[in-house]
Amino acid sequence: MTSGDRRCWSAEEVQSKVGKKGGSNRAKRSVAPPFWPIARKAKKFTVKTSPGPHSKDSSYALAVLIRDVLRLVNTYREARFVASSGKIRVDGVVRRALNFPVGLMDVVEFEGLGKAYRLVPRDKKPLVPIEVPAYEKSLKLCKILKKTTVRGGITQYTLHDGRCVLDEGNLALKVGDTCLIEVPSQKIVNTVRMKNGAQVLVTGGERAGLLGYVEDLKPGGFARKPAATVSIGAATVELPTSILMVVGEDKPLIYIGG
Repeated sequence: MTSGDRRCWSAEEVQSKVGKKGGSNRAKRSVAPPFWPIARKAKKFTVKTSPGPHSKDSSYALAVLIRDVLRLVNTYREARFVASSGKIRVDGVVRRALNFPVGLMDVVEFEGLGKAYRLVPRDKKPLVPIEVPAYEKSLKLCKILKKTTVRGGITQYTLHDGRCVLDEGNLALKVGDTCLIEVPSQKIVNTVRMKNGAQVLVTGGERAGLLGYVEDLKPGGFARKPAATVSIGAATVELPTSILMVVGEDKPLIYIGG
């Protein structure tokens, strides 16, 4: 535009000149995670999960969960109204973003309905919402993925949902163990270790949702990932520990369906 050109540029012209900033908040339905219960060809786009505590391939966008899975609303507009009013809590925290990722063991509570749901693997599906009693809506199982030492010699555990908690009671847990925590305070209430005899939940693969007991642990090596021999009913199988979560010893520490 020259000094003599005083016309105003339209928004489309400005965008064509400077380019679009930021990512898109939608994704094609054809590439959405296969366990999302959405019609792949009815429409072109669906909600895109934002970066957060769970990866896009192992979580629901909040809008998809309440509209397509739980069917509490009929449209995206209705979902936006409910979320913007602050009536949805995930692990005790109000969430208004409809693209917020909700994943394994997350507890979703709906104010006004008096209901809370926990997402667990079930019937070969990685994430299925189950209704939980009111006294358990503030409890959550979290698997330890990483262990580090921070300033002061305190041990810090990184959990499967992105949380970091400090071991202030000399728990001496290991990667693969599970913490029962209160949310949103992140206080460790109980722990259970990955060991022989522990009860585990299969979180992925064709056996997702099945419960079994560890018979033997096999450490990983240069070309082999850590695995465990697990008895599931009358069968005994070897599974990678990456898809196993310890949930208890004789029985699960909290209600996980079944």
